[in-house]
Amino acid sequence: MTLYGNELFTPRLRLRRVLPGDIPMVVAWSGSEIAHGKYLSPHAIDEETGYAQLEAGLLWSKKTKTFIIEIKDGIPIGSIHYWLRPERAECAVVALKISVPRARKKGYGTEAQKYLIINLFERLKIDEINMYTDINNMAQQRCLAKLGFEQVESLTYDDYQVTRLGYLFRLCRPQYQQSSIYQYYYE
Repeated sequence: MTLYGNELFTPRLRLRRVLPGDIPMVVAWSGSEIAHGKYLSPHAIDEETGYAQLEAGLLWSKKTKTFIIEIKDGIPIGSIHYWLRPERAECAVVALKISVPRARKKGYGTEAQKYLIINLFERLKIDEINMYTDINNMAQQRCLAKLGFEQVESLTYDDYQVTRLGYLFRLCRPQYQQSSIYQYYYE
């Protein structure tokens, strides 16, 4: 894993800051049921809102970062976002979306999450990471188990005005430090 300013490189991916030229793609993904799959709700922003979010620092600040996930050949396939909880800055929440259906089930989501998690624990010194997933999203639940997360509770949550039943998963620093998946990775 290599972090250069606004980019994070993994063995197969580049996670990079959202740029103005990405806004039309982000807007298209935001309103597409195909890009969201069956476990996320489209939130349909327009370009004006997208540019306003970018300018206001809502996509990239000290407390929140949204990365475009690209395969190393430069093709964007989704996004990964983290934010620090306002009431507890040592706790981050991560959300992932692989927006290109042909890029799903290839391990890209797991890889993006793994290296962002390493970055959060090692560079930002986070104590805990939380992730929420739909109760029927078995692929993400398997991924989170592989990444050392523990299911904490079942709950309902609001996903862009759609109430969903899901799970809260958590990875705390001691589990992170003991998990072999984070101990052996290529720089």
